[in-house]
Amino acid sequence: MQIMWIRIASWQEMTMSTVFHRVYLSARPKPAQFLMLLMLMPLSLYTHAEFRDPLDWPAHEITRLAERPTQAVAKAGEIMVAVGAQGLIATSTDGNQWTQSPSPVQSDLLALHFPTPEKGWIVGHDGVILHSKDAGVSWEKQLDGRLAGERFTEHYAGLQIEPEALEAAQSAISLNYAAGPALPLLDVWFADAERGFVVGSFGTLAVTSDGGETWEPWLHRIDNEELLNLNAIQGVGDAVYIAAERGVVFKLEPQTQRFEKIETGYDGSFFGLLGVGDSIIAYGLSGAAYRSDDEGLNWMPLEGPSSISLTAGATLSDEGDFVLVNARGDMLFGNAATDVLQLKSGKGYARYTGVISLDGKRLLITSLEGIRSEAVQTLSVRR
Repeated sequence: MQIMWIRIASWQEMTMSTVFHRVYLSARPKPAQFLMLLMLMPLSLYTHAEFRDPLDWPAHEITRLAERPTQAVAKAGEIMVAVGAQGLIATSTDGNQWTQSPSPVQSDLLALHFPTPEKGWIVGHDGVILHSKDAGVSWEKQLDGRLAGERFTEHYAGLQIEPEALEAAQSAISLNYAAGPALPLLDVWFADAERGFVVGSFGTLAVTSDGGETWEPWLHRIDNEELLNLNAIQGVGDAVYIAAERGVVFKLEPQTQRFEKIETGYDGSFFGLLGVGDSIIAYGLSGAAYRSDDEGLNWMPLEGPSSISLTAGATLSDEGDFVLVNARGDMLFGNAATDVLQLKSGKGYARYTGVISLDGKRLLITSLEGIRSEAVQTLSVRR
């Protein structure tokens, strides 16, 4: 399915009746595709006659930060950092009081990762990559869709690889950036302060080895001829995994430095990955969650009481406890020793988007309805 991403933005206050606009051009009409786009497409609508590029304008200063639509949260040492609509970046030391950090863009921000207490990266719509060196207080733009289109095209023009692989990569770059910097980056993960990856729509994959000073496209280093959307990336142990559509997980082979396709037995979309001890859990559409205990070779489904799509997860303890959250405001608690998820309803309806464990007793959860905390529940079963 090829989708033309129309760049839209709004300088109005956000409301929960936000309108999502996309044009679908041809057919791979999977429910998984639609739901993923619904959850991750921009949270804003441009209503003025003159288009003002969100890449060229800093985020507005706003109030009541905890009530704003947010997409993800991460820890930068003892500081919590949350991101969301129209370039929103907020920090907190207790999860209750939030301070807005200046953002160089008004693009919707979707995911973030801090490999060290000070250094972190954010990705989002319009292909934006932001970097902080001070635990999320200040941010600078390292890349966006405009620069990526130019630099990735130049990269492949000078790259000496097999002709078929080169042609496929150049075709994908041309297709993905034909409409401008519209495609979102959906996730980011860094192994350390220098080496990291970003993934996104229609097979977008790039790597840096210098802390984001330069980004190299890796479309030729992944077994993704169909240009499946790459929804999440996560390191577990010494391995790196990518979650994608159609039940596909990719794993980085260290010797070849290539992401190889793994079939999990599931045919829907995975939206996220979670490392729990030596195991990895892939979760996503319709409440599906699969676990592998052997580095991705074999996968088993986890039994869950809900068919609501899972959107985020967090590890809770060294004993294998974890939590997954869904798009209705529920929490599903599990343990690596069991194949069963136990549901606990939240404080009320909310479309959860991100979660971290604060102190072993509380969860900090982002949603399209704002930021909230919930109590932790653990299973009695242990390995």
